[in-house]
Amino acid sequence: MAGRSRTERIVITGLGVLCALGDRPEVVYERMQRGESGIKPVTRFRTDDLVSSIAGELDAGHLQTVLEDESTAGMDWCARYAAYAARQALEDSGLTIRGAGGRTADRFEAKEAGEWQAVTADRIGLVLGTCNGGILSLEKQWTVQALDREHTANYPFYQQGDDAARALGLGGPVATINTACSASGNAIGYAADLIRWGYADAMLAGGSDPLSHSVYAGFNVLRALSPEPTSPFAPRYGLNLGEGAAFVVLETLERALARGARIYGELVAYGLSNDAHHETAPHPEGSGLARAVRMAMDAGGISGEQIDYINAHGTGTPANDRAEVAGLKQVFGDRCPPISSSKAYFGHNLGAAAAIELVTALYAVQRGYVPGTLRFDMPREGCEDVDVIGPGMRKLNPAYLMSNNAAFGGHNVSLIVRIEESWSGEAKEATAVSSRDRKKRVAIAGIGAAFRWGVCEGSILAASGGEESGQRARALADMAAGGTLAVRPEHAAFSLKQYAPSLDERRMEPLVQYTIGAVVRALRSAGIAEETAACVEIGFIYGTSRGSTHSIGKFLGSVFEKGPAYASSIHFPYTVINQVAGKTSEKLRLTGFGSSLSTGGSEGLAAAMYAAGKIRDGELDICVVGAGDERSPLTDAIDRAKGLDQSRYRPEEGCIAMTLMELGGRRRRTHLSSPSCAGSAHRPRRTGRRHWQERSAARCRMRGSAWARSMSCCCVRRAERRSWSSVRSPGLRTEAARHPRDRPRSCA
Repeated sequence: MAGRSRTERIVITGLGVLCALGDRPEVVYERMQRGESGIKPVTRFRTDDLVSSIAGELDAGHLQTVLEDESTAGMDWCARYAAYAARQALEDSGLTIRGAGGRTADRFEAKEAGEWQAVTADRIGLVLGTCNGGILSLEKQWTVQALDREHTANYPFYQQGDDAARALGLGGPVATINTACSASGNAIGYAADLIRWGYADAMLAGGSDPLSHSVYAGFNVLRALSPEPTSPFAPRYGLNLGEGAAFVVLETLERALARGARIYGELVAYGLSNDAHHETAPHPEGSGLARAVRMAMDAGGISGEQIDYINAHGTGTPANDRAEVAGLKQVFGDRCPPISSSKAYFGHNLGAAAAIELVTALYAVQRGYVPGTLRFDMPREGCEDVDVIGPGMRKLNPAYLMSNNAAFGGHNVSLIVRIEESWSGEAKEATAVSSRDRKKRVAIAGIGAAFRWGVCEGSILAASGGEESGQRARALADMAAGGTLAVRPEHAAFSLKQYAPSLDERRMEPLVQYTIGAVVRALRSAGIAEETAACVEIGFIYGTSRGSTHSIGKFLGSVFEKGPAYASSIHFPYTVINQVAGKTSEKLRLTGFGSSLSTGGSEGLAAAMYAAGKIRDGELDICVVGAGDERSPLTDAIDRAKGLDQSRYRPEEGCIAMTLMELGGRRRRTHLSSPSCAGSAHRPRRTGRRHWQERSAARCRMRGSAWARSMSCCCVRRAERRSWSSVRSPGLRTEAARHPRDRPRSCA
């Protein structure tokens, strides 16, 4: 890690969008100003026997423009949409990309010359958020019995981000976020972190999702679609699906000012959480979204009074609208800022929704307006006490803009963007957030794994027994061999009954079972009982390259063989691969900072890096990270399409998880009761810069971490023997260290 300061300010300098209203921000804005809607009859596939036949479908001309791009030929439409919007954002930013050999990429022209105007290819990356990834490639085959190599090879989620980055000539960090309808918001926040942590100088971040026949059928069977153009927060039922992509360019304020770039806004902070409530339905009280909003405000030192406008998720379904309003009331009380939902203009764009809505809102704000909510005439029940901006844009110049999104699997995201009329060096110094400690050490407190052949648990670092990295390496090797040094293996066949006998195993896919088993083991080996985990906000970051392929195959089979009207409502939610993380969070009550990502084989390392970075930033005390995949006929087909069936490595299935926490040094965390355990979930919460600074000075209470609010944590004492001691606290089962070699060690 390059050691870049956490106080580095990240700004947005480029916008790109592709949706039903247009293929440029200015075009979309002009049509929104005129009150036009992109919701129209679907022409790309048949909607016979379905509840709805309308959606936010791209105009034929815009679609043809995207598909004519030779640099993306042969890719899934998800990657092609992403490359189009990302290239547009990059051109808008004025950045030039230099190749590794010093050559400037021909496709990008610099607006100005200067030291800061160019960025080398290996210092700019891309983070893509998507709900359905390359499912269109499988769908185009319209059969699951004879999957051909060409289409199947384009399916994997992780490939969408990889392909888009390759089309643009990017050599920096690449990841695909799969947290369903909050994915692109998560992608933007994660990309900003990668810059702050020194992995990149600039990043492209956003989302993409094309309109899919099978996904349309899935929402139909869930009875979520409206046969008429919808209006969020109004007494109409259902949503309209859409498609498209949007991207932003992120870079440091220093770089942007040095090269004279146009700055649309500063990404002050973001928050992530999990409802831990249901596969598809939001928590009725909006508690998950409220946690994400509070997390963003706490991280940025922003009070509720400073937020001037909220771009709401606002799908138009009664459950979502009421839950979202309830969650906002938990945070803002009776002083909730004006809200609106842009989805009435171009539909619900699934994984691309957060990025499209942020881009269109930022472009409008630059012109002194915020988007309205088309066709809104009166509030639905439960949405009466908030200021919903009706049809037409409202003239408003917000200093702080918030954009919220929620998703299947319970994942929520909240972004806060600061707007200034002019940016300067003086402003940079005046608004810099307080410094955070980047020297924190992160420990692997526990590890758990669940595979077909058995389960294991322990601590890799606790088993190392010494200072030398070679000893740790031997411990890792011993673990891989199934030995007893690093872990305690159990070679019995894995069964979820060991952990949760009340769960209906027949309704849970193998990967979900493996993940629950591994996470339970990782928590137990860290001294955290399941009942304790359910009372506090523990983070959970998960990685999977393919998700629950059993469910994906079964769902597509139901659509292909029986017809879209008979799509499986049981298996449809699992076509969004964050459901593995969502279901695990639901069963184990992991409600803290939550994300799910795909990188094509390095998911576990990426998840650990993400969690360690947030712990070092002080935004997390403890986080479980995991990675897993399962075997199925679909995975075998993907292996054949990718040429992996000839690999010398034997395909396996299972999950491995680790519990990461801050190595606390000489600081001891005080015990404060958990809101959920004490029954005070709705207690008033102080926010604002002063409070944020107070919490920064009092690290023993951690800024906003429910883990620290609920229990004491093991503390490190640097005595001569460097021995470890455990501090027992109410509700927490711990094991005292029996030997100095059993102590956790820093992985920093």
